[in-house]
Amino acid sequence: MAAAHFGSTYESWLKGSPEFEVHILGQLGQSDSLVTLQCAGEHAGGPYAYDQNGKDWTGSVLLFSRSQFDQYRVAHPGQSLRVFYVEDDDTACRIKVDQNRFGTLVRAVDAAYRSLTGGRDTTLSNLQRGYRAAQNGFNLFSALASFINTNDELIGNAVEDAIVGVYYPGFNWIVKGENNITNGWVKLEMR
Repeated sequence: MAAAHFGSTYESWLKGSPEFEVHILGQLGQSDSLVTLQCAGEHAGGPYAYDQNGKDWTGSVLLFSRSQFDQYRVAHPGQSLRVFYVEDDDTACRIKVDQNRFGTLVRAVDAAYRSLTGGRDTTLSNLQRGYRAAQNGFNLFSALASFINTNDELIGNAVEDAIVGVYYPGFNWIVKGENNITNGWVKLEMR
């Protein structure tokens, strides 16, 4: 990720700066459930560490490595990944939210964009790298079993701008939240 903009910090002034996190969600084993495969955030460590303390951020943070893409592709042929944003309040790199709220958000975004709410590594060669929209086919009801109720704020699911039909200069994915509201936009790159 090279840039991010959100419409709010999703944090009251009493709690201080936001703790934005990016979760790469994918298929859990051979089940029809989602799981966080990688997290990027303030406490993620190494190349996955990034600290966004306001509505705007620019820099460079690794969300998913080349070897992680390759391993996922072998383990889950044809399956896509979701790029999901939260403002975390309690535990670093763990999504903790009411399962009905998460399910409602994801189902609404999937319905609005024909389930083109994930992405795949479309790298054809070292000269042509890309992360492009792809259909998600996971049964989210099963995926929600591990999510528990707490204060994390769901910012939303990244959807490629060409699928949404909305463009912001310097950005290429739109973050869609509850009720399919645009909560931000990000720039995702393959390097």
